[in-house]
Amino acid sequence: MTRRRNADRTGPPPPEDTGSPPPAQTGDLFSFVCPTEFVELPSGGQLYSSDHPLHNVSTVEIKHMTAKEEDILTSETLLKRGMAIDRLIESVLVDKTIKIDELLVGDKNAILLATRITGFGSDYLANVTCPSCVAKVEHEFDLSDVQNKKISLDGVRSTANGVYLFELPTTKIALEIKLLTSSDERTISQNNDRRKKLKLPENNTTTLLAAIMVSANGVTDSAQLLQLAELLPVRDSMFIRKTYDALRPDVDMEHAFSCSSCGYEGGIVMPLTAEFFWPNQ
Repeated sequence: MTRRRNADRTGPPPPEDTGSPPPAQTGDLFSFVCPTEFVELPSGGQLYSSDHPLHNVSTVEIKHMTAKEEDILTSETLLKRGMAIDRLIESVLVDKTIKIDELLVGDKNAILLATRITGFGSDYLANVTCPSCVAKVEHEFDLSDVQNKKISLDGVRSTANGVYLFELPTTKIALEIKLLTSSDERTISQNNDRRKKLKLPENNTTTLLAAIMVSANGVTDSAQLLQLAELLPVRDSMFIRKTYDALRPDVDMEHAFSCSSCGYEGGIVMPLTAEFFWPNQ
């Protein structure tokens, strides 16, 4: 009895010494693997040259956004220089041999869309303008519903990777056009910004036409093609843009829309506002 009481008073006996050291901590802060996923390219890799890493490649692997990519999106320097989005895509691409400037615009958009979903989810709340009553209403888009658009080659002949030939309806000019890359898109944007700073009138239509024209009746001189873009009849100009849109592989940004103000129901193009990559958290 006395021994039991002493044991109760002094606590349990010390653990038996087995001569073995305590188990070492095996946890590794960096042992986890950042998840990745494959993005289906609208082009299917069919429009890149044979020496391009995406030639005949239908999907591209990206890693999910991390704090590193969030830093890129909030970098004032990159934002001011208009480089944040390109640096973001460059960071998430697993295959570092893929050059952002060489990406077709539609493929770049698909990667951008998938990247946004990995970082902030598929819900996207944006203000849109009703096509019927012009009211500004808030609409929630489900980015997971976005599909790649179907392309149409009616009346068009492919002459090379991403180059197409067709005849204009009014002037009957045989025109070759190409699909824009990320680099082309940036050049157009820089041209528009430069004209705004100089307070010159916008020339979005002629700039686009000059950028996609490869040849006209065999003429490839860029100065002459620019002049042609400025002089083309409106019917031909609209035909080129409509044909280009039908040919261009991209994600389909049109969504079903119902206006809470007037009851209009129909399709609306999803706008890419600041909330796309900078949602209110």
